[in-house]
Amino acid sequence: MESLARDEHQWVVQPLLDAGLPLDEIRSLVFGLAFQGVLSEGREVLACIRDLVADRPAEVRAAWSEVVHRLFLLEPPT
Repeated sequence: MESLARDEHQWVVQPLLDAGLPLDEIRSLVFGLAFQGVLSEGREVLACIRDLVADRPAEVRAAWSEVVHRLFLLEPPT
């Protein structure tokens, strides 16, 4: 399995970096998303995506939405 190139990692999380989040918080959000994705399915995952940043400022919530969108745009590993 091929891992993401460093440029792809940067591209995915750039909206959160631009919103001022430090890397440790970004890692925590992405880990939370992955963990919930394993445990949940369907609507539960969608609710989790929103809930992970529900207490954050609007700018961070918008950046998080963009990050999730970018994750879906990545090519699956071959």
